Amino acid sequence: MLFNLSTAQAQSPENGEAAEGQTEIKPLVVGQKVPEEFWTREHLFYVDGDTVRKTLEEYRGKLLILDFWFSGCLKCLLHQQEINYFEKKYSHDLKVVRVNSMPSRENYTKLDLYFKSERFLRLGLTTFDSIIEDDYLYGLFAVSAYPNYFWINRDGILQLQTFRNLLDRTYQAPFIDNEL
Repeated sequence: MLFNLSTAQAQSPENGEAAEGQTEIKPLVVGQKVPEEFWTREHLFYVDGDTVRKTLEEYRGKLLILDFWFSGCLKCLLHQQEINYFEKKYSHDLKVVRVNSMPSRENYTKLDLYFKSERFLRLGLTTFDSIIEDDYLYGLFAVSAYPNYFWINRDGILQLQTFRNLLDRTYQAPFIDNEL
């Protein structure tokens, strides 16, 4: 296994340190395997106004893309129609899970108001789901900007980190010759 978790020493929680017995999460780098807890840990999902707690277990064995976003990032939301297209076309092999993390300071109430707003409706999205109020995934992946995409292959290995949505029918990789 390529991923290491180091057990924290007895530290004082009031100083913002890990409590005794908790593990310190080190961000993954490309080429490392996600820990088992990645698949089995429960997350709070916002699904069209409702919430549900579930794990990522059902996506094991698929190409899984974690899409870190926040509501103030227009680029994050403009790509959702393209992402939905590919997710539907390759539904047996691909899953994109949107993640709205705690550092964005957005909670259920704020996101629910946003999804019911005119601004969101103008994006042409009829449905939206996302992990919300997350700090675990944010700590496991080195999120440094929005949008930020983490590509986990079928074997559970972090294969790629991108800042551009590559699930785009109009995107042509810069290394591909247009004349081919």
